Amino acid sequence: MSPRQMVSNENASVPHSPPENGSSDSLSLYCSEKAVQEILQPPLQGIDEHLVEFSAAMRTVAKALRRVAEGKASAQAEAAEWKRKYELEKARNLQLEHKVLLPGNHNRDAPNKETADLADQPEMQCPPSGQNGRCCGMNGICTHEVLRNGEATSDSDRKIVRKASFKLSWNLEGENGNQYKHDVVSFEKGNITTTERSSKQIFLKWESNPRTVLVLTKPNSTSVQLLCSEMIRWLNEQKLDVYVEPRVRSELLDESSYFDFVRTWKNEKEVSLLHTKVDLVVTLGGDGTVLWAASLFKGPVPPVVPFSMGSLDSEHYKESLDSVLQGPISITLRHRLQCHVIRDAAKHEYETEETELVLNEVTIDRGISSYLTNLECYCDNTFVTCVQGDGLILSTTSGSTAYSLAAGGSMVHPQVPAILFTPICPHSLSFRPLILPEHVTLRVQVPFNSRSPAWASFDGKDRKQLAPGDALICSMAPWPVPTACQVDSTSDFLHSITEGLHWNKRKTQSFDGPNIGG
Repeated sequence: MSPRQMVSNENASVPHSPPENGSSDSLSLYCSEKAVQEILQPPLQGIDEHLVEFSAAMRTVAKALRRVAEGKASAQAEAAEWKRKYELEKARNLQLEHKVLLPGNHNRDAPNKETADLADQPEMQCPPSGQNGRCCGMNGICTHEVLRNGEATSDSDRKIVRKASFKLSWNLEGENGNQYKHDVVSFEKGNITTTERSSKQIFLKWESNPRTVLVLTKPNSTSVQLLCSEMIRWLNEQKLDVYVEPRVRSELLDESSYFDFVRTWKNEKEVSLLHTKVDLVVTLGGDGTVLWAASLFKGPVPPVVPFSMGSLDSEHYKESLDSVLQGPISITLRHRLQCHVIRDAAKHEYETEETELVLNEVTIDRGISSYLTNLECYCDNTFVTCVQGDGLILSTTSGSTAYSLAAGGSMVHPQVPAILFTPICPHSLSFRPLILPEHVTLRVQVPFNSRSPAWASFDGKDRKQLAPGDALICSMAPWPVPTACQVDSTSDFLHSITEGLHWNKRKTQSFDGPNIGG
């Protein structure tokens, strides 16, 4: 029942007596109205407050929508203006090209005659702003304005001048000197623009079903051995040929004769031909197992699917491998360095030792000597510096989170094509690490006046001594290691430095201090 009905019922139940002095009716009416106001007053106040808040919110939304509409209109107007300028410039260039290519002007003196004719012709004056819509007016530089000798000419002697043409080239030596990288830089009519880079996310899609899988495991691990045998059984059920190391095959046959179908290799020659047989590489272990897998391939490397023991992907390997076999998958192209040593006794630079391929880094240090390492460094035959300290690290971007990071180098995304130049405990405090482009060739030489030899190690193994006069040549290898991603290369990189290295993880600062704003 509404308050008004309650009041009317109460008034109806009260017996009316004849008025005595004529003011009784007015008094009762006043009391009734006062009672109604007392009943209705609180709800009205609450409703008014909500209406005020709702009205203020609606005004805020309307202002935001109006700003968006204004911004959109301004952007459309600016785009139309730029399009108009482009069309005017394009038409003018076509007209000039048409004049140059007129019939009868193909003799030797035609270009000079055409240029002289153009120089004698006064430039067309720009119409005032707003006439025919052909001039930019006060909004920018007019497309008809021409500069001569670096300065703007006056209206009386302004002349039309053609823009000089040019082209870009890489590797000036050799027959391929005029080939330029379309994936990095493009140019047209003298305008240089950068295009989409090749370091964007890469996907691998199988054109035919993979048939052969190489499984590499971490040695001396019971959990890895159990997972390996279980995975090989599953791969055999999928009608896939399986390759393992000779050590692993012996362990599997000791476990059961069921694994007699597993293949392996017998000598180094068969190892060098693995890339012609294997479609996919699966590693069970950690980063060291991935390094071992990369070292087996001295040339092209099949896609590598790493399983880190103890993580969720190793527990659900069937789902992960099934998605990889079906494709497409996100991969990261991890660049490698190719290094070779030139001895002082070599007759020429082509007389080198066997090439070493590294996925993380090559390290030149002082070894067991107590003297500082003295190394002369050159970049494309240009002297860089003389390293005096414990040594030098030449690292890939994949190895930027390994030894180079411990020596003070920067963490770099693995898709960035670069070579990290990181000194180890340098004798000078101003000796800071460098990041060099991928195309350079680095030469690290032990000078003849060095007090001790240096030692070079490649991904932590294959240690070689560098005597005075010996040099190490390092450049980017043409065969990267394609590694399958869990999500994509950037997400995996950020996840690895956050969870693996605890990058920028710290205790949250407490907020129990004084409340300044209060």
